[in-house]
Amino acid sequence: MSRFFYLRLNQYSYIKSNSMLRSQEIKRYSPKLQGGLLGRYYEEDVIRYKNNYYGLKTWTDSIEYPAVFIGVRSGFEIIRMLHDYDLVKIIVVEGNDQIIKELISVLDGCEGLKWSDRVYFCQSMAALADLIRDSSIGLIRVDIEKFYWLGLLEIFNKYTVNYICGEFDPVDVDPMDVYRVSRDKAKSFYWRVLGAKIPLVQRAKKCLYEVSVVIPAYKVLPWIDRCISSLVEQNLESIEIIAVDDGSPDDTGKRLDEWALKYPQKVRVIHKKNGGCASARNCGLYEARGEYVAFVDADDWVDRRMFSELYRSAIMNGTDVAECGYAEYYENSGKVKNYPSTSMSVDKNEVVGFVNDPRTHLVAKPTIWRRIYRKEFLTSNSICFPEHIRRFDDLPFQFEVFSRVAKMSQIPECYYFYRQEREGQDVMVRDHRLFVHFKIFDWLHDRVGGWCDTTVNRYMLQCKINTHRWALSKIEKKYLLAYLRAAINDIVHYHGSIDRMELFAKVMRRGGPIILAGILLVSLLGSGDIPDDN
Repeated sequence: MSRFFYLRLNQYSYIKSNSMLRSQEIKRYSPKLQGGLLGRYYEEDVIRYKNNYYGLKTWTDSIEYPAVFIGVRSGFEIIRMLHDYDLVKIIVVEGNDQIIKELISVLDGCEGLKWSDRVYFCQSMAALADLIRDSSIGLIRVDIEKFYWLGLLEIFNKYTVNYICGEFDPVDVDPMDVYRVSRDKAKSFYWRVLGAKIPLVQRAKKCLYEVSVVIPAYKVLPWIDRCISSLVEQNLESIEIIAVDDGSPDDTGKRLDEWALKYPQKVRVIHKKNGGCASARNCGLYEARGEYVAFVDADDWVDRRMFSELYRSAIMNGTDVAECGYAEYYENSGKVKNYPSTSMSVDKNEVVGFVNDPRTHLVAKPTIWRRIYRKEFLTSNSICFPEHIRRFDDLPFQFEVFSRVAKMSQIPECYYFYRQEREGQDVMVRDHRLFVHFKIFDWLHDRVGGWCDTTVNRYMLQCKINTHRWALSKIEKKYLLAYLRAAINDIVHYHGSIDRMELFAKVMRRGGPIILAGILLVSLLGSGDIPDDN
């Protein structure tokens, strides 16, 4: 069973068992409920409770702190809490006197339920101060019909809120404002947004920043100013820029220090001994204090909207990875070629921009710099960059991310500008250094080979064929035969369980006749030696 499917199965089993438990509770409460109010909301409230409409947590953290219900609805939730918590104080915010009278009638009809000294009523959120003397509120449930953002802001400013849940219309307030305030002011929350399939929830520990951007820098003095400038001008206010000077022999480190002096609240510089791009990225990743982390190459730049829009996409879709399109900028001609994220899919719940199966990206061109990654997702899965690999370390990072991530979202806009034709870029390599690909795939097999399923293994094969085909089209002729030997032996060694006819079909379709000819000659060529890529 794949890890991806196992996680989904466990989640389904937990929700199903929780639903069965709640069905039993509903049978226990229903005979207690009487009154005209029930005809309006009761059936809907029962369905909501049974299906975790406001999340799995529907109780107050402590009986010492009151529970506040903003909007009565059917009264089902209030009666359930009165029944389950003998001492909890309940405050009902409702401006309609007739609805309050109906609720009182319902409460009076519940045999044996002592409620009069535990339930209090007020006309508005502003009136809560007259009833709540403590500094904390255990639970707040907000009905969409009673949602009032300015009133909620006042509550957050006056009290510590343990848990808040409810629903609102995005026409009334930007969902990101609700998310940010709830994240900063409440211990936990669960908001449904009208028209959206994904709720806003507390998914990680509170962080100092929303996004940390890591920039590995080595001999990039001519381009670093444009890169940093595009980052400090981001629309996203809560951003941390971590520039890692990887022992650069020119004035790159000095220029970074100047940026940090000018923007001390945003730019942080780390100076380290030269260890390669992977070590610089890992250093920045380790130091990152953001909820999400991104990686930008020091010779590239980004649109000022990039990280605010990616963060919105990740939060609104509840994803661990969010991606935008990118543009290739050609240094010599000034030509720009756009690559929008056109593979956006609609999942079974009709969520636009939510990717059904991120594993389909396992064979995509490595473009780690156009995404943000939830840091907790990376650290909990021990995903980092292989420091013993001196170039193309983005390939193994991307493959491991997409082999493990379950939730990913996309926006189509091309917000990242990827500079081409710059001297010294890895993509310009034509010699023996391309043999680093075999170290990369050996490392990947060690990292994911022990748990990956057939699907990931097949994508690994396709990724290899794509990579080796690209390398064979670039490498100098004197290295062509040795690289071809190593590529064929690598494929046969690791993917021997795949039917040979199927393998031939894949190679012909994705690798071209040159690799097929190599397969036919491999027994004559032998294994050969792989040159050092350093």
